[in-house]
Amino acid sequence: MSWSDRRTVLRAGALAAAFGLGGCFRPMLAEDAPARRLRGLVALPELDSRFGYFLRQGLEERLGAPEAPRWRLEIDATLNEDDLAITPDSAITRKSLTARADYRLLPLAGGAPVLEDSVVSQSGYNATGSLYATRAVARDTEERLARDLGLRIARQVLAAADRLERS
Repeated sequence: MSWSDRRTVLRAGALAAAFGLGGCFRPMLAEDAPARRLRGLVALPELDSRFGYFLRQGLEERLGAPEAPRWRLEIDATLNEDDLAITPDSAITRKSLTARADYRLLPLAGGAPVLEDSVVSQSGYNATGSLYATRAVARDTEERLARDLGLRIARQVLAAADRLERS
C-alpha cells in the first residue's frame, strides 16, 4: 500500500469516527437538556464581600437567578496574595493571587450534600510605580478570579444536572 493510499484510508477512518460519534455529542445547555432545566433551581449564597459579589455574579450567569429553588449552594471562599518578585530595594513588583472555593450543594428539603468539591483559580499582576494603578489592577484581578470560581462551580453543578434531576 502506498503512502497516499494510507492517508486516504486514515482520512476515511477519521471521517467515519467523526460521523459515528456525532450522535453521541449533546450540548450541555441544549433546549431539552437537564442542565437547561436546572436554571433557577439553585439558591445562591449571600456573600458579603466585594469578592463574594463577583463570585455570585459568575454563578448567576450560568445557573440563573433563583426562582423556585430545589437545592441550596453553600460556599466558603478564600483569596490569598503572595509576593513573587521583590527588587533589591525591597519593592514588590509582581503579585500572585490564588482563590479557592469549597462548595456544597444541598437539597433545600434537608439532607446530605448531593455535590461537594473545591475549585481553585490563580492569577497575577505587576505592581507599578503608581499606587492607584496597582490598586486598580489588583481589584480587576480579584474580580476575574471571583467570576472564574463562580463559572467553575456552576459548570460542575450543571455537569451533575442529570444526576440531580433523578434525585
